[in-house]
Amino acid sequence: MNRAIRLIRLADSLRSPMRLLTSALAVVTALALAPASPSVSPSVSPSATPLPEHYVLPGDRAFPTGMAYDPRSGHFYVGSAENGTFYRGHVRKPTVRVWSPDGQDGRSFTSGMTVDSEGRLYAGGGGTGTLRIYDTDTASGAPLATLHGAEGGFVNEVTVAADGTAYVTDSFKPVVYRLTEDDAGQWKLEHWLDADASGVDWVEGQHNLNGIVAIGSRHLLTVQSNTGKLWRIDRLTGTITEVDLDGHTLRNGDALVWREDRLYVTQGNLYADPGAEPQVAVIEMNDDLTRGRFLTGLVPPGGFRHPSAAAVTEQGRLLVVNSQYNRWAADLPPESLPFTISSLPLDE
Repeated sequence: MNRAIRLIRLADSLRSPMRLLTSALAVVTALALAPASPSVSPSVSPSATPLPEHYVLPGDRAFPTGMAYDPRSGHFYVGSAENGTFYRGHVRKPTVRVWSPDGQDGRSFTSGMTVDSEGRLYAGGGGTGTLRIYDTDTASGAPLATLHGAEGGFVNEVTVAADGTAYVTDSFKPVVYRLTEDDAGQWKLEHWLDADASGVDWVEGQHNLNGIVAIGSRHLLTVQSNTGKLWRIDRLTGTITEVDLDGHTLRNGDALVWREDRLYVTQGNLYADPGAEPQVAVIEMNDDLTRGRFLTGLVPPGGFRHPSAAAVTEQGRLLVVNSQYNRWAADLPPESLPFTISSLPLDE
């Protein structure tokens, strides 16, 4: 009897592996006979996609000048010296498109631009003497306000300090404007600072104060295009101090961009200097912004075409507008088409 039980158990133990083997063979056969399913590529993170090395604007008379970058969305805005058109692009897309056509709100020229933390776009009007503000959260930029500077002036570059106060240069008139908004939503553009009386070596009929940037809670830096001098302005006292650049000058200086204790200054060639190559000067500043040391000049492959406005993206790229403004100012056709915006890596 015991021997019979052992034989039964042995038979059962043999059946289990056989059943497993049979089941496994059935699965393999089913997989082999099943129709092939399309392969699925792993998803690629947008942040891993290489950013364009340049962006292309439409049209053969765009002559882009100012530019503003909005880190909330990754969009950047560019204005035209030819007719005031606003263009909008995105850091991950190589093509820039018209966002607000020329003639909107009487706009015919665009100089410096910036976007504040609430997505409001400030756009200088150059020789039209205007400063306009738009809401970028609307489809094509709802106008919020139009302000007027000094008669005969050139309302140029604009920066917004951390407290929301904006400061604007006038390249033809020795004034720095201050722009504020009251609790009722009313905007005021005041003649805040007399640059000539404050010690700036003003030259009539030339582009004087140009790019301007707010740094920290107290100071502004602004560059004087015709002399190449850099000035520090105390927002609390209005005192202007020339920055010691150890003999270096920033002639043709245009836009100013601040990043990690370094100042980036676009230098075109409006005042044609023999042998001067358009570049972005990199200046290392000391803590109180009274001294600066020239580190290098950034130039992309193929060079710049009169770099004007610039902005830094959160990906560590420096966007620089190839304005060809020197050609526009001389009533000449563009030197090169299409119009582009260069993108330079800063963290390599």
